[in-house]
Amino acid sequence: MLFEKLKKNANTCNNNIRIEPKNLHCDFERAISKAAKTIFPNTNIKYCIWHYKKSLEIKKNKLCYNEVKNNNNIFIYYKAISNLPFINPEYIFDIYVIIKIKSIKNNYCQFLKFLEYFYKTYLIDYDMKIWNYYNNIEHITNNASESLNNYLNNLFPTKPSFYKLIDELNELEHLSYYDYQRKIRGIWKIKKRAINKANEISVLIERFKSIEAKLIDAKCDRNKIINLWFDCLTNLNNII
Repeated sequence: MLFEKLKKNANTCNNNIRIEPKNLHCDFERAISKAAKTIFPNTNIKYCIWHYKKSLEIKKNKLCYNEVKNNNNIFIYYKAISNLPFINPEYIFDIYVIIKIKSIKNNYCQFLKFLEYFYKTYLIDYDMKIWNYYNNIEHITNNASESLNNYLNNLFPTKPSFYKLIDELNELEHLSYYDYQRKIRGIWKIKKRAINKANEISVLIERFKSIEAKLIDAKCDRNKIINLWFDCLTNLNNII
């Protein structure tokens, strides 16, 4: 219903010109993404990397916390899995298989349970394209909507009266308009740290894309490209 109202109001306010968002960032909520796709079929759904990493961390703590903490090799494998959203998706399954084979060989029993969870959840249940940002590292989280949600919770800690609700939302609408006017004039307030981190990731991925292209042109073996992206994951560990 929310997406239907958004579409109807957007079309009404824009002289019936069809409005459809290019991207929708959300949590790993199938109901939200399914509803959005129903109303906006051409919208690109992207799941939040922060929630991806948080989910893996929770499962790691439950299944293999001590193994990851006490074994550097397992820690590197875990970090590699957590950084998979940034690399070429064509090689993600290959890297998963390599990590699993090495874990079996070294009898990393608890970590293998974690790998099974990752496989069933993110390689089978979810479409990899939805949580992979290889071709668009500019916006990788839904922090903006999370911030707005927290803001509204603070604004209305208890259920407001109807009139108070309208007054507060009207005030919020004016603030949003002023913020929009500032941004179209080029005045942005974005955390420098967040910009730097995204830029570092983007630069690193572009460098490995270039190396991959050269390997492909040289008709190198596929395994060399897989190892290349595994090296990229190791490099990402120093950034994230």
